[in-house]
Amino acid sequence: MSSALSATPAVLTIELEPSAIMQSRPPEPLSRDSADLLAGPIADDLRRIVGESVADAGLIFPAALYDLTELLQPGLPMVEALLDIYRGSLRGGPFQPQLLAIGSAGGRFPQASIAPQRALGSGPLLALPFALVAPGEQLDPIRQTIESVLLEKGRASLATDRAVRQLMGVEPVHLSYATFHDLSALMKVQLEHAELGGLWQLIEAALYQPDEIHVVDLEPGNRFIGYAGEVWTPWLTFDGLAQKQQTNSADTQAQYAQWAQAQRQTMAGLASHGIGLHIVEPLTGVYAQEAEVALSIAKAHHLDDQIPWYRETIVAPDGEHDTAVVTLTEHLTNALGTIAYTALVQAPDGTLLGLVNDYPTQAHGIDAIVEHWQAQAGATGATFHIERPGNITASGEPAHLQPWLEYQGQA
Repeated sequence: MSSALSATPAVLTIELEPSAIMQSRPPEPLSRDSADLLAGPIADDLRRIVGESVADAGLIFPAALYDLTELLQPGLPMVEALLDIYRGSLRGGPFQPQLLAIGSAGGRFPQASIAPQRALGSGPLLALPFALVAPGEQLDPIRQTIESVLLEKGRASLATDRAVRQLMGVEPVHLSYATFHDLSALMKVQLEHAELGGLWQLIEAALYQPDEIHVVDLEPGNRFIGYAGEVWTPWLTFDGLAQKQQTNSADTQAQYAQWAQAQRQTMAGLASHGIGLHIVEPLTGVYAQEAEVALSIAKAHHLDDQIPWYRETIVAPDGEHDTAVVTLTEHLTNALGTIAYTALVQAPDGTLLGLVNDYPTQAHGIDAIVEHWQAQAGATGATFHIERPGNITASGEPAHLQPWLEYQGQA
């Protein structure tokens, strides 16, 4: 009795000139007819590189180009989706080696789960993924051969190069085949060269060691706790950093800019790989040396993922008194843009009713914070000011954010 179907993935990498792709999107998926035209040269390449035994396995691929981040995701969902599609094509019958090229209709795949994102600026290294499918014991020797020879001998043929150029409308600098492990090695080198080694550690753990807890601490003070394809990270505030370091405004601004930049880069990298991310209260226990303790506390104190900001309450808003004025002060740096808002809530006589610092934790958090406080003011009939002094407004030692009170910003 044969074993269950298994799949081993690989890709045809398509390197483009950066100038040709960075300001545009990858091409649309090929139609079904064009996908069939591309299938032949790719199958011929694999027989030449891997050997005739590859013909005993099925071959399935979506005729589209993907950014590497779309493929290297926890659980390798692209591979699972291709295996499911192949299994479905058998209609419950026994395994048959066949060539399945998935094309689009009207520019869309029938299976939304494998549709390419075609994000602006993807690349310059794009990939056309495929999977070889067969019963496990039949696929094992093919898998071993692929892992050992594909990168070394995997230059694409002239026929494949011609088909890619004509059908996809791109001008490749280089075409070659690689395994998913090869892609991982390449991404590791790229990220470490960009001084983002900590990000790679988290991605690698999510891909290959999801059952282990991985804690990554970055030099500016960022902490990320990875487990089961997800990551928890405490949100350090400007005031919190100043209190911890006992620094004045100028020193805190420099240090917090480093922390915020590292936080945004790492979070964006994790999100691009489909790794779930949770913002956590910056409690002392989250920074525990014992990974199990840190993860347990992080899970117990993570914020609502639907709220795109982290709130630091200085004076809790007083709902028992009439609100006359809500003033929102934007804090920003030239390099990072908006890092926080300070909301000042006052009574008609100027009495302080509330003071909070809101930090956007997601891309749409900036607009969401403004809309929230504008709605709060509207609900009570209060006047709403938004002040943009163009920098970080802070004072004291240790430093703390403060509202802009001169009303000379862009109200």
